[in-house]
Amino acid sequence: MDNSRGDLTFTAVDSVKTIDEVTLLADAEKRAAGEGFVCYTFPTPELDPLAVLETLDEPAPRGYFENPSRKRSHAAGSPLRQWSGRGEQRFVDADRWLRQLDGSLTCVGPRPRIIATFPFYPGNENDGAEAKLFLPGWQVVSEDGLTTVTLCEPAAPGCAARLAIRAESFRKFTYRSNPSPPRAPVPTVLSEVGGSWFPSAVVRATELIKEGSFEKIVLSRAFDWRRAEPFSIYATLHRLRRGNPPCHTFLVDEAEGALVGATPETLLSLFDGAVRSESVAGTTRRGESASEDASLAEALLTSEKDLREHSAVTASILRRLRMVGVLAATSRNAELLRLGNVMHLRTPIEGTMPADRRFLEVAGELHPTPAVGGKPRALALPFIPGFEPHQRGLYTGAVGWVRSDGASGKLFVALRCARLKGSEARAFAGAGIVAGSNPEAESTETEMKLRTILEALI
Repeated sequence: MDNSRGDLTFTAVDSVKTIDEVTLLADAEKRAAGEGFVCYTFPTPELDPLAVLETLDEPAPRGYFENPSRKRSHAAGSPLRQWSGRGEQRFVDADRWLRQLDGSLTCVGPRPRIIATFPFYPGNENDGAEAKLFLPGWQVVSEDGLTTVTLCEPAAPGCAARLAIRAESFRKFTYRSNPSPPRAPVPTVLSEVGGSWFPSAVVRATELIKEGSFEKIVLSRAFDWRRAEPFSIYATLHRLRRGNPPCHTFLVDEAEGALVGATPETLLSLFDGAVRSESVAGTTRRGESASEDASLAEALLTSEKDLREHSAVTASILRRLRMVGVLAATSRNAELLRLGNVMHLRTPIEGTMPADRRFLEVAGELHPTPAVGGKPRALALPFIPGFEPHQRGLYTGAVGWVRSDGASGKLFVALRCARLKGSEARAFAGAGIVAGSNPEAESTETEMKLRTILEALI
């Protein structure tokens, strides 16, 4: 199998068909000598990771990521070891912890994936926003029709036998059927956090741009939806993945609730030394007819404002990749990314990871991109809290996974999402403000983006 698609490569010694599973695990238990964790990765009959996650229905934290169009999905839970941190060096600190963790793992088969979440802001002692990593006790990965399960146990006496028993339970996994509740109608009026602050903020932001304070700033809006019945996290995820196949459906947990969404944007991926990122900036709606859709697409591809905004984001990502030594980072011309109700300008970006750089180190250099923060970053970001009447948390943050040895990973930008907690949902959407931005147009753009998550909530 092409390992650029994931970490699902196996050798003969990984297969229980060629070597006795108990023997392999017993040897791993012996080698671990009571220190750290023993991890076992093995193929199973095809499983749906989301259905596994729903059936187990374990408490937070959890992780779920799926790209339906590429037939890749990943679910994880039951954390065994966790890290949290704040500050400008949080990516570096996270990578240091990751190195220590990897040194404590005795693995049969490929190494485990570590779930990672980084809020938009670095965090301080007052806002409670922390970056987090955790080693899952179980995870299921499905890529191109091949399913693997990774199980981890503390390296205590008897861990080999426990892993063998757990492995058999996944080979014979039975889903629990949970019919989704009736879908509630999307409300025509949502409660916006902070009231009608956005139009005047756009005006003020464009004034600051004229004054030279920054070139671009991304302002987000938050909307609350409260109803009598609890929202269904898993039914919402299922609806998101069915309705948004080009996007990355995701679930990660915050202290304030479960963040679910379908993002169109990858922050950074690394497989076999190949680095991939993308610039996604510039938006218009989808047409109600084929001719209208084509006309809107043509207008977006020739829009001076949108092309200028998109070019700035692309240039910034390329520059930051080169700053950390990513070799031959290149981009193609902007193309259209067509989603259910909006279109974006998108430019793929590719490069080669230097041998002396780490995945999280490079991700920390990229986050946040001008697509969700502003440009120049150091000048624009300090202004955002003064405009926005809400905390972003993980919204516009980086969420995903990194393999324990740092050799591969994928982080997404948390967009088109809502935070769910019982019968309450808070949905987010933002827009990039540049010279020439119009308050009415930017308000319309955020409302278009909101539809992705609002129409999926169940």
